[in-house]
Amino acid sequence: IAVLNVMLLSNATRNADAFLKIGKDKKEPRVITVFVDMSGSTNQARRTVYRNAFEKIYENLQQGDRIVVGTITGRSYIDFKPAVDAEIPKQSIWVNRISFEQNLAKTKKDIKAEVEKLLSAKRGTPRTEIINSLNIAEKIVHSEKRQKILIILSDMVQDSKEYNFERVKVTNKFTTKIIRDRQKQNLIPKLNEVKIYVAGASAADSRKFRSIENFWKR
Repeated sequence: IAVLNVMLLSNATRNADAFLKIGKDKKEPRVITVFVDMSGSTNQARRTVYRNAFEKIYENLQQGDRIVVGTITGRSYIDFKPAVDAEIPKQSIWVNRISFEQNLAKTKKDIKAEVEKLLSAKRGTPRTEIINSLNIAEKIVHSEKRQKILIILSDMVQDSKEYNFERVKVTNKFTTKIIRDRQKQNLIPKLNEVKIYVAGASAADSRKFRSIENFWKR
């Protein structure tokens, strides 16, 4: 649903290799938005898959990148406040090299410290509002001229008061109804120019996994 170019990568090694290589050769600055699912069902993934994903993100950050890190909870849309919103310093002839390196090191250290707070949370939240989080992503990137990347660290199982993927059959009919309902409310996010990656996608069985995957690819 309004998610284009989604890569559902359930294997930690595969998604580590895939992350952020796009645009790396061109050295173009990027705005990298990372949403971290904080629901109880992802407690283990935050300690493994998500941590591995962030390590790869750190390795690939380049000068001029903006990185925004936020959480997916039951109140994402209402209470959203990014844990991180930082720009990687750019070196120039006007900046002393030592000062630049110190600023760069401090920026990366601060980012890692805030991310670690999220990944170390012992208790997850009861709800997972993934769909509305995509509207937040649109707000973050809509005025950005930089290359746009969205990374969703989540099992991708929507669990909200409106839609609970664990309790319903995620069929084409169900998906179409959600799309129409959100179109009427003007809530379909515009993410056409955004490259989207997913790490940690999972479900109770392969059939449920495929149905959820198909939902997000609509």
